[in-house]
Amino acid sequence: MTTKDVGNSNLTKTSTLEALGYLCEDLEEEAVDQTETNQILTAIVDGMREDGAITVRVAAARALLSSLVFTRHNFDNETERTMIMQVLCTATKSPDEQLRIIAFESLARVAALYYEKLPQYIEALFTLTLTAIQQDKDEQVSMMAVEFWSSLCEEELEILEETNSVDQSRTLSHRQCARYVCAAASHIVPVLLQSTLVKQDEYADEDTWNLSAAGAICLGLVAQAAGDAIVPDVLAFVESNILHAEWRRREASIMAFGQLLDGPKPELLTDPVQTAMPVLVRTLKDNHTLVKDTAAWTLGRICELHAQRIPQGYLQPLVESLGGALQDSARVASQSCFALHNLAQAFERAPRSRETNALSPFFRPLLTQLLAATERRDWQDHNLRGQAYEAVNMLIQNHARDMRPVVLEVMQVVLQRLHSTFSTVVVSQDDKEERYQLQSLLCSVMQVITRAVDKDIEPFCDHIVALLLQVLNNEHAIASEEAFMALGAIASTVEQAFDKYMGDFFPFLIKGLRNYADWQVCSASVGTAGDVCRALESRILPYCDEIVRCLLEDLQNPTLNRQVKPAVLSCFGDIALAVSGNFVKYLPSTLQMLEQAAAMKISPDDEDLVEYITVLREGILEAYIGVVQGLVIRACLHDSCSI
Repeated sequence: MTTKDVGNSNLTKTSTLEALGYLCEDLEEEAVDQTETNQILTAIVDGMREDGAITVRVAAARALLSSLVFTRHNFDNETERTMIMQVLCTATKSPDEQLRIIAFESLARVAALYYEKLPQYIEALFTLTLTAIQQDKDEQVSMMAVEFWSSLCEEELEILEETNSVDQSRTLSHRQCARYVCAAASHIVPVLLQSTLVKQDEYADEDTWNLSAAGAICLGLVAQAAGDAIVPDVLAFVESNILHAEWRRREASIMAFGQLLDGPKPELLTDPVQTAMPVLVRTLKDNHTLVKDTAAWTLGRICELHAQRIPQGYLQPLVESLGGALQDSARVASQSCFALHNLAQAFERAPRSRETNALSPFFRPLLTQLLAATERRDWQDHNLRGQAYEAVNMLIQNHARDMRPVVLEVMQVVLQRLHSTFSTVVVSQDDKEERYQLQSLLCSVMQVITRAVDKDIEPFCDHIVALLLQVLNNEHAIASEEAFMALGAIASTVEQAFDKYMGDFFPFLIKGLRNYADWQVCSASVGTAGDVCRALESRILPYCDEIVRCLLEDLQNPTLNRQVKPAVLSCFGDIALAVSGNFVKYLPSTLQMLEQAAAMKISPDDEDLVEYITVLREGILEAYIGVVQGLVIRACLHDSCSI
């Protein structure tokens, strides 16, 4: 059907093309055969003629955007491909802003879908996109032109990752990276720096998507795709603007530096990082919120990616300045939490048995400041409470032995806060959700503390378990998930002493294993069941019949999210190891389920399914290992008794 087939009315043509676009949005790629695709394209290209009414052209462009996924065979044909590309390139120069936006969005989609077909068009696309970024008066058009390069970067990064995987497996890659981004980097980077990063909206929310944000993300992707090639241009921009009187220039230079940190060789960034640190730390006291926000974020990126390059003498001013920033606006404080989290994570590789580490002198004041931040009046803004508790968790997780008493003090604060949530006055549904969210965060901290302090947790377990069971009694998904994981951590730590809690805990465990609606809760309860089995060993036997029954029901339930099932299979291995020869009674049903799971077929074209089946097979292997080892233990014991 062409637009001529539906009469001369522009309204009719527009409505027809809009309907076609909506139809294409909802169809799967394989649902449209080639004949239908050709008919769709004929109607669309006819509708996008330059002499057509603008409403018709816009509707046709939207329909083309929605139908690109069906046009692989057309893109394989050079004549048809060139026709489509010419129509899109022409549309990017239209006087109508909406048509230009859709045209550039379509070109970004083409870059992702048909990367290998770009060589004969890339020069024209280069000129069109860079001109639009620099000169178009409509910010949305410029953003879509930036999106073309972001899509191109993402595609090249994916191809390079595939090539690396192929090299390791010594097979042949079917896709080649043309390195368009690297070749054009010396032109793209200055345009992004001068025409996008300095276009900040100081009143925009943190998550607002605008030209400045699009340019920053694109610059980060270019850094990953082009690597070392962009270092000189970015550093020159940073040096020229980081102390600029205009706040937009200062913020843009810091953002550019933050985006540069992931991609180039780390050794190329050693001197720049060390030179930037004093300036960035001072900038946390800038008179403009956006500049402080970006400085804290960039410090967080340095702590995440280049912690070993922080000058030795700069740890104290860094920590003290980030601690001070926790009292700034919620936006800046949240980024400070991000930086402190990453700084603490940098100590992950240090042996836990070490008596002290470089964070110990700042440990208590940092935890005090972070815990205070979680109770600010504006804790809901910019996820401040969640970010602060995540930083608390990472500090505790990587504490040195000399800070153990401080961790136990924090534990008492956390338990007190958890206890107080049960007496909070709840008036509205929002109040209820707020309470459950807080309980979830506090249970998460308790899990981290339990694993971090190991046997030192034992004197407090009665109180902790009682509170966690109260959380489970509320039956709220988010809080229950964290409570289950905290109880699993306690079981792993106290081992067979956990038996004293099983009478009270077991009904909640069974309810969790049967919670098909909230699959994350079901998954957490499966993990906890495994922890408890490993902890109690043969003492789990009285509870096994019901646990195994629930696990088999989980595997057979078609409504349960499939992500739970690998953990369920693995849990059978934990049970078998725990009860050894007593597992024989469950063997027939278990082996049948394992055989059925192993028979699942992989579709190479479905990446999600391939990933899922890989994880599923790991669960199958873990189950078999547990079953075999459990039965071997029984045989060895039998032989020993016979002797």
